[in-house]
Amino acid sequence: MEQKQIKQTITTLQTLDAVARAYTEISSSRMKKTRGLVLSSREFLAALDEIFREVRTSYRRQVLSFAKRTGKKQPLTFLAHNGKTVAVFISANTGLYGDLIQRTLYAFLEELKQPEVEVTVVGRLGLSLFLEKEPDRPYTYFDFPDYGVDADKMAAVVAHLVPYEEIHAYYGRFQSVMRQSPALFNISAETQSLVGGQERAEVVKYLFEPTLEDILTFFETEMFASLLEQVMREGQLAKFAARMRAMDEATQNIKKVLAHAQLERLRITHAAANRKQLNALPALLRWGGENGRK
Repeated sequence: MEQKQIKQTITTLQTLDAVARAYTEISSSRMKKTRGLVLSSREFLAALDEIFREVRTSYRRQVLSFAKRTGKKQPLTFLAHNGKTVAVFISANTGLYGDLIQRTLYAFLEELKQPEVEVTVVGRLGLSLFLEKEPDRPYTYFDFPDYGVDADKMAAVVAHLVPYEEIHAYYGRFQSVMRQSPALFNISAETQSLVGGQERAEVVKYLFEPTLEDILTFFETEMFASLLEQVMREGQLAKFAARMRAMDEATQNIKKVLAHAQLERLRITHAAANRKQLNALPALLRWGGENGRK
C-alpha cells in the first residue's frame, strides 16, 4: 500500500470514528429521554387500568344480573371487531440498530406462516426487509418516526388496528443497555384488562353519564391507543440502546483497524527512509574514494 493510500485510509477511519461517536452520544441522549417517558407512561397506564378494571367489574356484575333475569348475554367489549387477527411489525425507518430489527423480523415471519393472519408494517426499513422475504403477501404500511410520537400518524395506526379481534405486535424490547430482544405484545377484544391484573373484589360505585356503555367504549379506545403508544416507545427505547451498542462495537473495531493502518504507515515511512539511505550510499562511497585518492 502506498503512502498516499494509507493516509486516505487513516483519514476515512478517523471520520468514521467521529461519526460513530456522534451516533453513540445522540442515541444515549435519546435513550435516556425515552426511558423517562416509558417509565412515566407505565405509571399512568397502571392508574388508568385500575379505574378501567373497577368500571369493567361493575359492568360485569350488571351483565350477570341482567343475564340471570333475561337469559341474554352482553359483550364485555363495545368496540366493533371484525373477527380477524393482524400481525404488526414495528420496525424502523433507518439502520444502524445492530441486528435487533432483523431478529424481530424473523419472529414476525414465524406468525406469517399462518395464511389467515393479516399484515401491518410500521417503518420504512421494516417494509424493505419484509418485501425481501414476502414479496407477494398483502400488507398495510404506516410510516412512523424513529424518535418521538407523531399524533396524526399514531391516530392512523390506531384507527386501522382497532377493528381487529386479535392484534399481535412484534417489537424490540429493552432489557438493558447491552441486551435487547424481540418481543410480542397481544391485544385481544376479550382481554379482561388490557394492561393486566385481577379484578378488584371491592367495587367502587360510580354514577355514569351519559351511560356505562359509553364510558367503557371511551376507556377501551383510550386504553388501546395508550397501550399502542407505549409499545412504540418501548420499541424506540430498545432501538436506541441497540444503536449505542452497535456504535460502541463499531468504534472498537475502527480503533483496531486504525491502529493497524498507523503501523502500516510507520512501516511505509521507515521503508521509504531506508530506500533513500540505500540510494545515497553509492554516492557516499564514490565521494569517499575520490577524497582518498587526493
